[in-house]
Amino acid sequence: MTAVATTAPDPSTYNSRLVAVGRALFAKLIDHPTLTLVELPDGLGVCLVHAARGGGKIYVAPDETVLFVGSAVTHEAGLGAFRDGMRTPLEKFGIEASTP
Repeated sequence: MTAVATTAPDPSTYNSRLVAVGRALFAKLIDHPTLTLVELPDGLGVCLVHAARGGGKIYVAPDETVLFVGSAVTHEAGLGAFRDGMRTPLEKFGIEASTP
């Protein structure tokens, strides 16, 4: 399966929950981000890309864990790290992690 890019994340898509997670996290980093949605292969989730200066990518897994990478990191390198299990702690977005 190939990554498919669209011009804007559509909350009515299959991955709307994951898109909402990524949008909320980007909103904590950047005012009014312009995002592109990339559906990841093999059911890995989605990647939201803010390609403007100071942007980056947020990969969101089906369990809603995420990986943020800066704009200097290629999609392939970020996807490889995401696939390998690297994640960004929610504290990096100014969110306190909940404890069960």
